[in-house]
Amino acid sequence: NGLIAVSAYALLALGFWVVYGTTRTFHFAHGGVYTLGGYVFYHTLAVLEAPFVVAVAATLLATALLGMGIERFLYRPLRAIGASDMEILLSSLGLYVLIENLVIIVWKSDPRLVPVAEAFQRGLALGPVWITGLQLVGLAASLALWGGLALFLRRTRVGKAIRALAADPEMTEIVGINEDRIRLVVYGVGSVLAGCSVVLAAIDTGIAPSSGMSALLIATISVIVGGTAAVSGGVAGGFLIGVVENVGIWKIASEWKQAIAFGVLAAFILLRPTGILGPRNVK
Repeated sequence: NGLIAVSAYALLALGFWVVYGTTRTFHFAHGGVYTLGGYVFYHTLAVLEAPFVVAVAATLLATALLGMGIERFLYRPLRAIGASDMEILLSSLGLYVLIENLVIIVWKSDPRLVPVAEAFQRGLALGPVWITGLQLVGLAASLALWGGLALFLRRTRVGKAIRALAADPEMTEIVGINEDRIRLVVYGVGSVLAGCSVVLAAIDTGIAPSSGMSALLIATISVIVGGTAAVSGGVAGGFLIGVVENVGIWKIASEWKQAIAFGVLAAFILLRPTGILGPRNVK
């Protein structure tokens, strides 16, 4: 169960890391992108009865457009007038609240379950472990997207520009890289990863208007625990959180699941604030 939880947690952390690690903006609205993407997926698949592939494509398109729209029409104007990091964070929080309430107006506050083909629900015994086809697909998709993102950042011109922006925004502008365009790409990529994560979560446990806040907390904790210095940090943090949470609720009540995650966060803040893959503190 811990390894399966990693599928969604790693993608959440990757999406959040792409935005925060590059722009140093605490993208609170990432949770709203996640929630809206989940309901677009549900509506396309369950209400419009579109094919699964079409529903996934619609979800990724919606999340990408929303993420890029947030950068273009909210964050960029705020930066242009010299807004502080706190003012941008509060604006992002306000937008998250707005998106969540719009979701409730359109789809009501009841959790929604996404229909899954019977073939994906069948279990497969691997020794003492019982796993479904859906879980295997989720795990494979998570690993593929992680590897794809790493190759994109290292091998493509846009990926290298993103890394340059993360390392030194002023130098990026000096060498002629269009910062506004790269920021749009960053929010688009981060939002697509959020869309992939919510697809996996929706077909596993369903979707609710409050899902975005839980997803945002997990993404933030995973990135902090794993370390913000490298793309693998969020994956490492998501892996640790997913396994520790599920091992924990094996012995204690599931209501303590989030408390376990915050306990791991507190331990890392006290003992290793740079995260699993971050540099060691040098005194």
